[in-house]
Amino acid sequence: MLSAEYLHKIERLNPGKIYVENIRSIFGVSRVDARTWCEMAVSAHLFERRIGLVCPNQSCNGRIIADFNSYNSIPDEISCSTCEVEGNETSTYKTANLSKVEFYKLREV
Repeated sequence: MLSAEYLHKIERLNPGKIYVENIRSIFGVSRVDARTWCEMAVSAHLFERRIGLVCPNQSCNGRIIADFNSYNSIPDEISCSTCEVEGNETSTYKTANLSKVEFYKLREV
């Protein structure tokens, strides 16, 4: 059974961006176990696996431009709306050159 401490920590998570590291830290388990738990949640239709594309511009400070449900659904190019608004010289990027981060999202019921 989950303690009140664990429940409080889980409540603070962003349900739209659940990282393996968050689960590992909350439950004090290895990264492998945390990933396994997240994948079990995907199999149980509790979580969705997402792939986020990170803007390379320093002013965006590692912001995720967009996220997708699979690597196959990622387009060849993507624009960063923040870079566009700030008037940066480059706001459209080749996705093959962008950092990608995997995370999980709590499914809506």
